[in-house]
Amino acid sequence: MWALLALLAGVRARLEASVEPGLPFSMSTAAGRHVIHDVAPSAAAAGLAPRDRLVAVDGVHTSEWLREGGLHLVLGTANTYRVEKPGGRVVEASLAPLPPGARSFPLEALVSWGLLAVGLVYLAIGMWVWRLKPDRRESWALLVFCAVTAAMLVLIGPPHPPVPTLIGLTIPWIGAAAFHLFTTYPMEPHWAVRWPDLRAVPWLGAALLAAAELVAPRLGPAEGWVDAAVTFYASGLALLCVSLLARERFRSRGHPGGARTDVMLAGGFASYVPVVAFLIWHVAWGTTFPWTLSLLGFFVFPAAVAWGVLRRELFDVRLAAKSSAAYGAVTLGITGLFALTITFADALVGRFDVDASSPVFSVAFLFFAILLFNPLRVRVQRLVDRTFDRDRAAYRRAVREISEAMVSMLSAREIVDRILVAVSDTMGVERSMVLLMDEEAAALRNEAARGDWDDGAKGFSLAPDHPIARALWMRRRELAREDFDEEPDPEIREECRDVFDTLDVELLVPILFGVDLLGVIAVGRKLSGEGLGPDERQLLRTLANQSAIAIENARAFDEIAQLNKTLEARVDERTRELRDTQAQLVQSEKMRSLGQLVAGVAHELNNPIGFVHANLQLLDDYVGRLLQPGLDPERRRKTQEAIAKLLLRSREGTERVKQIVQDLRTFSRTDQAELQQVDLADEIDRTLALIEGRLKGIRVERDYGDLPPVRCYAGQLNQVFLNLLMNATDALEGKGTIRIRTRREGDGVVLEFEDDGPGMPPDVMSRIFEPFFTTKPVGKGTGLGLSLSHGIVGRHGGAMEVTSQPGEGARFTIRLPLEPPPQAEDGG
Repeated sequence: MWALLALLAGVRARLEASVEPGLPFSMSTAAGRHVIHDVAPSAAAAGLAPRDRLVAVDGVHTSEWLREGGLHLVLGTANTYRVEKPGGRVVEASLAPLPPGARSFPLEALVSWGLLAVGLVYLAIGMWVWRLKPDRRESWALLVFCAVTAAMLVLIGPPHPPVPTLIGLTIPWIGAAAFHLFTTYPMEPHWAVRWPDLRAVPWLGAALLAAAELVAPRLGPAEGWVDAAVTFYASGLALLCVSLLARERFRSRGHPGGARTDVMLAGGFASYVPVVAFLIWHVAWGTTFPWTLSLLGFFVFPAAVAWGVLRRELFDVRLAAKSSAAYGAVTLGITGLFALTITFADALVGRFDVDASSPVFSVAFLFFAILLFNPLRVRVQRLVDRTFDRDRAAYRRAVREISEAMVSMLSAREIVDRILVAVSDTMGVERSMVLLMDEEAAALRNEAARGDWDDGAKGFSLAPDHPIARALWMRRRELAREDFDEEPDPEIREECRDVFDTLDVELLVPILFGVDLLGVIAVGRKLSGEGLGPDERQLLRTLANQSAIAIENARAFDEIAQLNKTLEARVDERTRELRDTQAQLVQSEKMRSLGQLVAGVAHELNNPIGFVHANLQLLDDYVGRLLQPGLDPERRRKTQEAIAKLLLRSREGTERVKQIVQDLRTFSRTDQAELQQVDLADEIDRTLALIEGRLKGIRVERDYGDLPPVRCYAGQLNQVFLNLLMNATDALEGKGTIRIRTRREGDGVVLEFEDDGPGMPPDVMSRIFEPFFTTKPVGKGTGLGLSLSHGIVGRHGGAMEVTSQPGEGARFTIRLPLEPPPQAEDGG
């Protein structure tokens, strides 16, 4: 909120300065010193010059005049300015203010609006980092520092009230915020851990100086001393912070946070040192340019800190600086040699009076000079690359060798040993260990280790539900001890730290395959004492990824070897299970069809049997009459005729029963399980006769062509005809027409079963032959009838097709050869 208030005040001051009369010179202020660095022609004529110090205006000390609103100048009214020359001579000049738009000091405008932009960058960086990492202390410390610094930067500009007062109130807090940030990130000094209340001391000093700034106007001449104290308090604390960080970095060589410290140090030196140097120059000797010009590069520091906070892995700043310096020196040297060669050539040309004015000569000479120096440049560049990229080249070579070796490794122990060799020899670490997941024990156990380990570390095991195992699995990257510094739960934090302390290692790298944690690579410190940098971490991640694939392949090979031992028996067992299941499904469908068929046959049998039963009752009555004595002859004759008719009609009923049973027996072919020559038209008629009871209200149209006998399993094909006809009756629901057509086609026959029912949509028709697919309600169909029928036709060497349109019925077409394929001879 303070930064936003300062932003509004700074923008307001800049806008007012653009429409109000202004000073006939530009100046910059710091530590109570107001130095002129550019003058208008009228001021120059009055004796004012750059580096002069403005002491008073209209008899009022400059700081007091600025605080009391002295910049509210009036056009046409001259002001008396007292300035002190660099030699100490005091000069007074009466100058009228410049009208709006007449002031032309481009450097002043550039610095003013440039610092406003830098302040916005500060505020944006602080809020951005805090938004991304709100749970980390360094994010909050950076936000506070950025907000306070942004408030100062946006206020620096035209000193319109209350801007000078706000600047004086803001500057002390910059030093306190910087001290808080530097003692929080990237490494917390041991004394800050031991006495955390020491961080409050700079804040207390800032509060006292801010209070002094508020009462400064009442101190008279001492007001300048307050301004100086405020300025040097903030800059002194900033330099102290950089020095403390450099000292901690030197004492903690090899610390994993060294890269982040180097980045922060580089940003601090690039930002603070120029500012403090320009500030001292401004106070001691005065400058011919605004000292605030050095603040334009001030954004480097928060950018460096933000980069370090948001990224755990950073490039090696020292290596980059060394290599950049080497490349620069080499480039400078080669350029110097090239220039020396050109100069030497010119001297030779002049010495021997050669006509070098021709452009052809110049171009040819430059061409040969480039050819001469290019091999030298290439060789030197390769030398520098080898010098500064030696470790990376070794790492790349190690990765390549491991990748090639692990392709043929099928033993987990062999893979682990290869990893340890690469880690110990290539990276030069003092100790390393690989823990692999033991499925039986449900724990990560030591599989192999290199280096000096005590017995406790060698017997170390890690449960999968341990906090550090969960962190490795969830974060899916290498972890160091400091990664748990921000863990809010103290118990979890200490549990994770205990693992690093017990093993005395610097990094734990997870070996992950998919969502499974296969193992962990534990890596100690390097023998050189340096920390494991980004290149080493990248190598470890690559090794972990390569080993994960190799370990999983080894385990898969072991499983395959075990499976091969029992594979044949398991295949036979599964085959029998599948055959039994298939037989059960076929039998289930046959029983369902048989149940529907039996229901119809029972109805057909019930009619003649009931009729015969009734005739037998009448016959019993008629026989009783014949046995009565004294029966009238005419009546006896009629009774005998009635008995004859009853016997005739009963014989017809029993013949009907006999025919139905014969049709049923022929339909099922229970006594004929071999291939035989069959008239398919007769089989279709027989099937129609058996389901006659389901055909009431349905007209059946037969269009039989001249079919030759077909060699087949009649019982199986009857099952197909039954399924098609019963499906048609279900679709018609007692009303409609079934058309059956047969014809010869080439060396086979074609059978068509068509109904004028509701038809099928394309999505149903495309799945009609899938097992268990049915459109009937639950309990009304199994979805196996058409699938089994399709299989029966296929085993006979035929094909079964369906065509249908919604609302236009359905037609099933069966094509059968006259002779089935040889495989049908083996059981149909």
